[in-house]
Amino acid sequence: MKTHLLYLCVAVIAFVMLQSAGCNNVKELEYKGVKKTKLQTLNLSNAQLLVELEYFNPNNFGLDVKETNLKIYLNDKFIAVADQPTKTQIPKSALFTFPVVAHFDPLKVLGFAVKNLLSKTVKLTLQGSAKIGKQGVYIKVPVDISENIEVEF
Repeated sequence: MKTHLLYLCVAVIAFVMLQSAGCNNVKELEYKGVKKTKLQTLNLSNAQLLVELEYFNPNNFGLDVKETNLKIYLNDKFIAVADQPTKTQIPKSALFTFPVVAHFDPLKVLGFAVKNLLSKTVKLTLQGSAKIGKQGVYIKVPVDISENIEVEF
């Protein structure tokens, strides 16, 4: 009797492992571009830049973005470390926007801003990682985006 129970347990575990192997076919999110940028706050001690990134989720299941760790560069000059304002839910098989807020000291980037004040287009680079997953299982994925964007003031 114990032998049959042992074989049954092994069979159930093998079945569960084979079923979960299908979940490993997670397709990478497709980056579509910067949807919007906006300077949210600007004073002598703090500035906040909102960047909305547009992605497509080709998977037949939704995901969550729990945490990000990004460095932001404008025209290849480091300006800020960014975070996401809230946990982001990614719908299945759909376009979605992912907001990121960069906090920086405007006095440190004043020279850079004056140099590029007349230019409405800047090169935006985001590098770092994000934790993406579902139901408590998250994986760290790299983020490396570089694009020329128009800035609204």
